[in-house]
Amino acid sequence: MQIDIRPMVLPAHPDEDGPAGDEFRLAHAYNERSNAERYGEGLYVNTPVEFLASLQPNADYRLDRLHAWDGDRLVGIITVYSNLLDSTDVVEAQPELSSELSAAEQHELAEALTERAHELAAAAGRSTVIMSTVGAAEGAVTATSGFGGADPAHPEAAPLVRRGYALEQVYRVSVAELADLPDLDARLVAAAAGAPAYELVRWIGGTPAEHRPAMRTLYERMSTDAPIGNLAWEEEVWDEPRLAEFERTVQAGGRTLLTVAARERSTGELGGFSTLILPLSGATARQHDTLVTKPHRGHGLGMLMKLDNLVRLRELRPELVRVVTWNAEENRPMLAVNEASGFAPVAYEAQWQWKAER
Repeated sequence: MQIDIRPMVLPAHPDEDGPAGDEFRLAHAYNERSNAERYGEGLYVNTPVEFLASLQPNADYRLDRLHAWDGDRLVGIITVYSNLLDSTDVVEAQPELSSELSAAEQHELAEALTERAHELAAAAGRSTVIMSTVGAAEGAVTATSGFGGADPAHPEAAPLVRRGYALEQVYRVSVAELADLPDLDARLVAAAAGAPAYELVRWIGGTPAEHRPAMRTLYERMSTDAPIGNLAWEEEVWDEPRLAEFERTVQAGGRTLLTVAARERSTGELGGFSTLILPLSGATARQHDTLVTKPHRGHGLGMLMKLDNLVRLRELRPELVRVVTWNAEENRPMLAVNEASGFAPVAYEAQWQWKAER
């Protein structure tokens, strides 16, 4: 196999004629196949408009997308993210290998794509690479977090093992089918009764002005309170431009951000929040962030907010019949909330980390 790895050139719009448009449409089809193989059919679907929007330049991070070609066949992709505001010594990457390749070809390609990610990191002066690959509930290698594992012989993981990466964390991908939750309303009533000191505030799209300072604080807490294991992520600082850019980015391409927050009645303080991203089409919404800050834990707020969002989803977009979410396997409290809310595991993702010797 003759591998040619080169940067993707973005078209101005999905229907653009010429080489950039042709490559984009090949990449979109490839991405849809890859997501179906990784997570299950229909669980992570993007329209061409959404897909192109997700690849656009962003004020928060740089995105490099490299395509691997064997002649005129697109056989692999690696997407490399470089944060611009914090964790500026880190690059994060995810390979996608064609299932049409033989095992030997996949190993060869994964090695080449990993090398290119390291070249990008070195060129940017970054000494830490975090790579996402297929993971498992258990594996021959156990994450340093103590939860989840991976197969070190898997084509995506093998070049990382050879380079001395450590498996730091495993994410569980879970799905809730709303049809399997006929008692959703009763569950929500019970959860609300268990948290009488709190009320829910809700919005669609950008955060209302009166809640923006509190939400900036909650997003900062998300970067410190959510489990990250030994991954080299720094505490984030959220100012108004960062919140505005985040809301613009996640809603690009026609998507909608659905938010619920729990407000303490006596103080007016927001003790937590949960968000869903509603796609332009398809049948699956995406759970984004859920956080209950430490002073407000112990009242069932995580369950309450997740159930409230599921009820709102059913009312606002009844064609979205399921929700998919990602959680660190060691985040047992949140996984317990998910399981009690009807989520079941469908896949796992491993987070590997390499640090240059100093």
